[in-house]
Amino acid sequence: MNMRIFNTVGVMALIMILSACKKNTANYGVVQVSSKGTNLNKDKDKSNIEFHSILSTNLFQKPSSINELTALDRVIQSCGDKALINEVIISNYMNKPSVKLPSRAMMVDSTDRFIEETYIRFFIRRPTVAEMTWFKNFINANKSNPNFRPELVYTAFAASDEYMFY
Repeated sequence: MNMRIFNTVGVMALIMILSACKKNTANYGVVQVSSKGTNLNKDKDKSNIEFHSILSTNLFQKPSSINELTALDRVIQSCGDKALINEVIISNYMNKPSVKLPSRAMMVDSTDRFIEETYIRFFIRRPTVAEMTWFKNFINANKSNPNFRPELVYTAFAASDEYMFY
């Protein structure tokens, strides 16, 4: 008899606990926003030829010949540090007179446009609000530095991890 009362009381207590717990469905004005951009899930490594073909097209607005790309691929394969040799090649590209860069005045005077065009040109996406804010503050902080030029920004974008993937 005591066992029957104990079971009955236990079942009733369980029913009361389960019926008292309800999911809170109140909306507190929180808007669900994805933390990823539209093109941030890049996970395929570009081959040496793909990387330099895309890079030369971005910087010179014309594709490289297959002979140039094959020669670059051989140089990269002969060097143990792929990132280092890519940075040397990018630096070499930036020193060529045929590279197509925006002016320093455009970078400083039309900062929003410069940032957006740079992200689209290199990453094929628009910058996030955080990226835009950071970059705008960075450019504004360096306006008085005459050595801060668009080729430095382009070099940083071309050597970035995100640019190495598609």
